[in-house]
Amino acid sequence: MSALALTRSEATKFFSATTMWVLALVTMLATWPMAWTNVASGADLPADDPRLFSAEPIPISYQGFEMAGFGYVLVVVLAALWAGSEYGAGKQIRTTLLATPQRLRVFIVKTVLLACAVAVIGFLTMWGTIVITHAAGNAGIDPWALTPAIWANIGGVTLAWILTALIAFAVGVLARTAILPLILVIPLVIGIGDFLAGFWEGAKYLPVAAGAALYSDTSTGIHLGSVAGGLVQATWALALLTVAAVSFVRRDM
Repeated sequence: MSALALTRSEATKFFSATTMWVLALVTMLATWPMAWTNVASGADLPADDPRLFSAEPIPISYQGFEMAGFGYVLVVVLAALWAGSEYGAGKQIRTTLLATPQRLRVFIVKTVLLACAVAVIGFLTMWGTIVITHAAGNAGIDPWALTPAIWANIGGVTLAWILTALIAFAVGVLARTAILPLILVIPLVIGIGDFLAGFWEGAKYLPVAAGAALYSDTSTGIHLGSVAGGLVQATWALALLTVAAVSFVRRDM
């Protein structure tokens, strides 16, 4: 099977799965109203009011990015299902590899498809969230002309989601199931890494905590610097993908 035909075949699998569309739409359409509710409920409160999401005033460049957590979980679920779908009761992976014996090519196409899909989902989700945040708030930012710092943070969230999804995908391929990446990665996404980083310096190097530096206020000292955090999470993703690819190519199905 040619590379183009393989890409078309894998894309058909990905985009014909109802679950994938549901997860993508829920990620966007649930995060946007939550962003509006979050801003509207605190519009008349002082910036340091304890009833707000954060009792400490959040710099303008980072306002709205606290909404990334909900979609983050769903992106991990999407990646885990994409990895584990081939190993279900029907053992679809055997049919896939009979049609395309070049296993590394199959792995790469699956990886790229997932990365592209998460990039679109992540960008649209956070762009819409930040536009709503500044349209409903009174921070003085034109929601249709965001500042370069805000655009950088939107890119940071998107990159962090992509890398985390690839980590979940690699774990799923290694385990041949969607369950293990859900067990291992979701606790990190919902804040275990940030919690540990509060009293253990090494937790800053956990994959999701490191990636949070790409869109979080690093002056708090909770996270690594933006560049260092991005490099650490990228290293996690690259290392796990390499191990998963070697395993995918060599082991019996």
